[in-house]
Amino acid sequence: MEIRADRFINLMKGPAGPTENHWARWNMLSRVTFDQLQMLIAVADTGNFSAAARKVNRVQSAVSQSIQSLEDALELKLFDRSSKLPRLTESGEAIVQDARRIISSTDALRARAKNMATVAEPEISLSIEQVFPSTVLIESLRAFRERFPLVSVNLLAEGLGAPEQSLFEGNARLAIYSTALDGMPGFQMEFLGDVPISLVASARHPLAKIEGLIPQSALEEHVQLTMVDRTKRYRGVVMGTRTWSFIDQFSRLDFVRNGFGWCAMPTHLAKEYLASGELAELKLAAHNGEPLRFPLYAVHKIEQPPGPAAQWLLSEIRRRFSEWIDATIDHRSLRRGIQIRVTTV
Repeated sequence: MEIRADRFINLMKGPAGPTENHWARWNMLSRVTFDQLQMLIAVADTGNFSAAARKVNRVQSAVSQSIQSLEDALELKLFDRSSKLPRLTESGEAIVQDARRIISSTDALRARAKNMATVAEPEISLSIEQVFPSTVLIESLRAFRERFPLVSVNLLAEGLGAPEQSLFEGNARLAIYSTALDGMPGFQMEFLGDVPISLVASARHPLAKIEGLIPQSALEEHVQLTMVDRTKRYRGVVMGTRTWSFIDQFSRLDFVRNGFGWCAMPTHLAKEYLASGELAELKLAAHNGEPLRFPLYAVHKIEQPPGPAAQWLLSEIRRRFSEWIDATIDHRSLRRGIQIRVTTV
């Protein structure tokens, strides 16, 4: 907002030097109130003090005194009172224009603040496990940006267990991840869907050479690349006795591609390498060759529910994730597939 002090000063006593101008502006603005500008506009619109008093729900003497105080503060005569009805002077007409701009700017500021307070929070913080399909997340956030252009997003794409830790530490208000538990005191959980899991190894790996279902005895001879969180509270699915642990899904993917071992990997992350033949999919006797699936939940503290913007984003993610599942997964295999969970250490 700007009160156009230069115009006021020029009308009062002509151009001033930089220092003089600065202090004149400061003294003048410190003495002008928002209420005075509203009453000035009311008098200008209604044409007299009594009608203006009725419009702003004040007594006539309060309006007259307010206009007189404004004239004293600006050192300008805003109304010609020589006739029965007050008439704006040339200076008064100029000041009324500025007053209207100030009131309009203030109304816009109030509307924006109200919108941020009641319609959308100014920032949302989301922590999401790396197994979540990035295409769903990107398109959901693209739609969110169009719907809430003024809302900032603090996005944490993290490894196993980290989203839950971010919730505990207060770094995120909403998290999407796979939990070892079906319920936690103080937390609201909502099942979103399952991500398909493939057991994979480099096409050069000895396990990839075994035809048919792979027995447990064969697994015991080779290293499994597993996931662990940075606090070592959670571990991914462990099926062998020899393990190497990783915090980051993508680092683990690089190692399995280079023949360091075998692992349980989200199918959509391994899909490109399975299609090219760089990776081979393993079928275990323990699962009778059934497909595997990994559950994902949306979680937040009960005492800190998502605001309107975060609720909208969660709804968008839920819808797009459901569409992604429909487009990429064989529902017959999904229904009979085996759900695997993270475990606590």
